[in-house]
Amino acid sequence: RHLQDEIAANGLQDRAYDIPYTTLHVGLVAGGTTLNIVPDHAVVTFEIRNLLADNPNKILDRLRDAIVPVTATARPREQDANIAFNVINTYPGLDTPLDDAVVEMLAGLTGSDQRIKVAFGTEAGLFSQKLGIPVVVCGPGSMAQGHKADEYVTLAQLDACDAMLTAL
Repeated sequence: RHLQDEIAANGLQDRAYDIPYTTLHVGLVAGGTTLNIVPDHAVVTFEIRNLLADNPNKILDRLRDAIVPVTATARPREQDANIAFNVINTYPGLDTPLDDAVVEMLAGLTGSDQRIKVAFGTEAGLFSQKLGIPVVVCGPGSMAQGHKADEYVTLAQLDACDAMLTAL
């Protein structure tokens, strides 16, 4: 939380995203088998959603540096802690400039004046990085309804997507 607060206050910013800075988020904490037994391990699963200009490996190093001094000065039994960082997934952020020709072309196809950068994970960053081409994320629906109970896409949103594909 301290590192997240520092990044939000002093880190790189890009106001084209709804969250304009790199984020760190603990999504899962697990450990133990029952309430009355001290757990022999714990697993904390977190993610770093970084602006393309931020290096996630440097942020991970900062997390490691913040944790190691705590365990080195711990009481003797706590010094036996085995803390490991396992990267289970990584992909680059997407940073297509809002005034790029492909953005303008897509805006013309959709008839929308809205231009934003997506702050969620997508393979688009991989396409951009590996192929060296500008990439745009576009499709029916809204993240306001995504990744939650009763997720949905309206028929009107599907019709708008069909119209955009027909125009393309």
